[in-house]
Amino acid sequence: MKANIIKNEAKELRLEFDTNDLTILDLIANNLIEQKEVVFAGVTKEHPEIGRPVLVLKTENKKPIEILNKTLDKIKESFEELKEDVEKIK
Repeated sequence: MKANIIKNEAKELRLEFDTNDLTILDLIANNLIEQKEVVFAGVTKEHPEIGRPVLVLKTENKKPIEILNKTLDKIKESFEELKEDVEKIK
């Protein structure tokens, strides 16, 4: 999945993705909302069939890209833990 930067400002980040599947983007947005520095996080899509999803992140004081990277690391750790647990089931 590739992302194009639409907006990268001090308190707002907008990334457009080359996918129609919102599953991963919703997961990211939901985890972003849990961060205390985040004012808004969500996924928009202009048209359900032809539009591309856009991840919108607004923060209070910290750079949005830093918050996004921190959140992606947290999600990655969660999946690594899950993978380890599943591998034990063999």
